[in-house]
Amino acid sequence: MTSRLRFAVLAAALAGAPLAEAAGARAVPTFESLGLYWTPPADPGAAGCTVRYRASGEREWQEGLPLWYDERDGECRGSLVHLAPGTTYEVRLGISGHAAGAELEARTWREAFPVARTVTVGSRSGLAITEGGSPRGYVLYQAAPGSAIDASGEAVGIRIDASYVIVRGFTVRGAKQHGILVAPGRHDVVIEDNDVSGWGSYRHTPARGWPIGRDEELGIGARCAKAEPAYRMIVQRNRVHDPRYGANSWDWGHPAGPTGIGFYECGGNNVIRYNEVTSDDPQHYYNDAIGGGENGSRKGFPGADSDIYGNVVTGSWDDGIEAEGGGRNVRIWGNYLDRTATGIATSPIAIGPLYIFRNVYNRSRQRFLRAPDEDDRNVFAKSGTWAKLGGGRRYVFHNTLLQAPPEGRGRFPLGAGGAIHGSKRDEPVTNTVSRNNIFQIWKPHWEVLRNTGEGNDFGYDLYNGKLSAPERHGIFGTPRYRPGHGPASGAGGRYQLAADSPGHDAGVRIPNFNDEFRGRAPDIGAAEAGMPPMRFGVAAGRGGYSLTYTTAK
Repeated sequence: MTSRLRFAVLAAALAGAPLAEAAGARAVPTFESLGLYWTPPADPGAAGCTVRYRASGEREWQEGLPLWYDERDGECRGSLVHLAPGTTYEVRLGISGHAAGAELEARTWREAFPVARTVTVGSRSGLAITEGGSPRGYVLYQAAPGSAIDASGEAVGIRIDASYVIVRGFTVRGAKQHGILVAPGRHDVVIEDNDVSGWGSYRHTPARGWPIGRDEELGIGARCAKAEPAYRMIVQRNRVHDPRYGANSWDWGHPAGPTGIGFYECGGNNVIRYNEVTSDDPQHYYNDAIGGGENGSRKGFPGADSDIYGNVVTGSWDDGIEAEGGGRNVRIWGNYLDRTATGIATSPIAIGPLYIFRNVYNRSRQRFLRAPDEDDRNVFAKSGTWAKLGGGRRYVFHNTLLQAPPEGRGRFPLGAGGAIHGSKRDEPVTNTVSRNNIFQIWKPHWEVLRNTGEGNDFGYDLYNGKLSAPERHGIFGTPRYRPGHGPASGAGGRYQLAADSPGHDAGVRIPNFNDEFRGRAPDIGAAEAGMPPMRFGVAAGRGGYSLTYTTAK
């Protein structure tokens, strides 16, 4: 890279530009990740394009997971993860056995945003934000101590119609439709440390049911559709809870109702982290807790080059996290999910690759009118492919499926009914790679993997049920956890295997995803023995805490 280009890349990063570009390769940063793109001069085959990287000033190069080569457009795509915020990285891309390659530099986002002006807002019925800042100075809108937005007479509690703004510390209650809403076309918006509840409007009441809210009304989010998309939205450390009306369970058909955090047909390069999206009352559960749409588009949710991590998600009748549609360099990790029908839904992935790693899934529930033993349950990773919109790569690494003990006189545990399933028989799992997961399902005679198609590579997983596809080097068995770990921990972050458990020191190395393992080999599952407990939600987002295991922090 020439000195002039190097300077231009750094200057763009300092100014808040979304990407760095050099020699036909480009990188799109977030706080802890880089989305990488390169059109190689030759077909690298199934091995993909090699990646090496290092923080600026370091001597040693580190290995990344090879970029996936998409034969449809001749591009290598993939991500680097577990990076340090506000750090410049040097990246080298290549083809094994070929001299051709590309180099570039890119800087991850800083976690502190420059503030040019602060506006303090007292109690009121609603807030419309129409004045923003610039890359060199955001406008910070903050709540006065003890104030609240009581939006019971307003469609939207806080409407953000400006770019380069920070919305911090508001309590928003009772909006008729949406709690906090970003207008189409806006970008570089930070929504943090807010408390949103009681939003939404009434739709209908099914027989033997409860009042159901209108579909896709949002606690926090954006609705773009055919308008100019909103992008680079950061939603962090918010508490979103208890919508006014809930969604229906699967007893009355596909759930419809409120969404906690969601973007609908917006742009990409978004981050949703360290939020708590919760509802304890089944009659006030979400449709999807974190999600959006459209599933049948090349945008989808959460948009390209986006991260969803560190969140607590509880109480949804459909998906805990719905990340369906485009899936281009989307990374979902370190989330805790409980009391949802499915864990993480990615049907389909039109572009890819999409990464699901180090998530913990606890209890699954699909039908309210049935006892837990009679419930249909559902799966951790809904992973279908659509014939006319699909084929993108999916990676599933180091996730843990818990099985909490039965309730009352129940016979069966309370977790997922499957691990990776196609949505339907005509929407099979394709082009999916799994490694080092604990796939413990509630009934061992059920299928761990189901509706599988072509191009998959499952291996090194610990599983206790039936398989419909080969599991290379997989381990059939049931995990044993250290005292106080596993289901007993709930959202407490302790999921380490006992030293004598199947899966302990039995995983395979995945470059850049599990470099800091202890012992002979990585442990299977979300937690590595000997490491600190995982943390989720608002508390995890304080003080620069990271869920990931890396020497970079």
